[in-house]
Amino acid sequence: MKVSTKYFNQNQIDTFGKMNKEIQKVQERIASGRNIVRASDDPVTAVKLSAAKEQKNILDRFEKNADAAYRRLNMAENALTQSINTITRIGELAVQAANGSYGPGEREAIAMEAEQLIIHMVEIANTQDAQGQSIFSGYKTDKKAFELTKDGQINYNGDRGQTYLQVSENMQVLNGLDGESVFGRVQTDGGPKSIFTMLEGMKRAILNGSILNTEGNATGVAELEFSLPRDPLEITFSLTGSAGTTRITTSMAEGKHTDLVNAINADTNKTGITAVYDATKDRVRLTDAGNKNIRFDDMEIENIETSSDHMSAFIDFYSIDGEGQQVGVARRLTDDDLLLSNITSDINSAINHISNQQALIGSQLNKADQQISVLGERKISVSEEVSELGDADLAALVTRLQTLLLNRDASQQAFAKIGQQSLFDYLR
Repeated sequence: MKVSTKYFNQNQIDTFGKMNKEIQKVQERIASGRNIVRASDDPVTAVKLSAAKEQKNILDRFEKNADAAYRRLNMAENALTQSINTITRIGELAVQAANGSYGPGEREAIAMEAEQLIIHMVEIANTQDAQGQSIFSGYKTDKKAFELTKDGQINYNGDRGQTYLQVSENMQVLNGLDGESVFGRVQTDGGPKSIFTMLEGMKRAILNGSILNTEGNATGVAELEFSLPRDPLEITFSLTGSAGTTRITTSMAEGKHTDLVNAINADTNKTGITAVYDATKDRVRLTDAGNKNIRFDDMEIENIETSSDHMSAFIDFYSIDGEGQQVGVARRLTDDDLLLSNITSDINSAINHISNQQALIGSQLNKADQQISVLGERKISVSEEVSELGDADLAALVTRLQTLLLNRDASQQAFAKIGQQSLFDYLR
């Protein structure tokens, strides 16, 4: 008869079950490479590990945003560099067209190149990122920023929004710009103007370069023929005769010359020039008392401030000989701001404006680049914490597993040995 009780056997079975469960846990940790397979293994450490992993996920999202912003800003900066090169080239064409030896045909060829450069500017302004999202359309990234219509108009399809991406708990980086601010608000003496409007004005100046002049000169007698709108405009010009020079300002409109004649005659003592209106020719005749040179120049017309403005009015200046006949061809005069010689200021304004936009983008690029570096360092620190809390020490676990297996096997052998003994073994 064997010496055994139900309690003894059950106790040993429970012990072996606990040992096997502990061995299984160690095996799971070795197989997964993790120190904590389930939260119940170490609740306190599990909470710390969960927080560290969540922080790592947040840093991953910040880093992704910073990378995306950096790429878009870099594309924007490249686009603005191309814009400056294009504007500079149009300025060079304007200077080239100002050459007095160029005829209408040559200026038309130059204007055609300027036209293609303006189209290229529209393409630059419609730059898209790798996902097909417009860089310069504000919040409306699904639309092309600018549209070139069939009649040559360039319209902005975006809005004034500027998008930002979160790159840290308390920092955002510019992710997109609005084309209105970048291309549509160049500060000029006449207020904010679109770069495209300015470039179109430069193209018109190139085409008109052969017919516009800076001044009109005649000996003794000159005639002025006006092309004016119906609404009155304030016109200012310098008039020089044998007695000197004066600056005249008057209001004029289509078919109305009385104010001009009166203004010139009011200053006859300063210039030696008198004016009369010739209704048969619809011209104003200027006569110098000393039969000296008459010069008409430095003209300013209301609401024309830059070369981008339309030629709303002009004057054809005729030199008249002693027999009342026209000498040579008329010299067309208009606001000096529309002359090729004055385009340089518009070019500089446009380039300075784009350069300022580049400076803004450059500062945001630096911010994004620095934040990418900071996030990289933070991720390394958090990853080390995650590893320290969650990664298993395989060498220690293998040693523990071997110990557990050895203890279990020894216990099983001892139990089996004890279980084989009978009463006679104890009586002996």
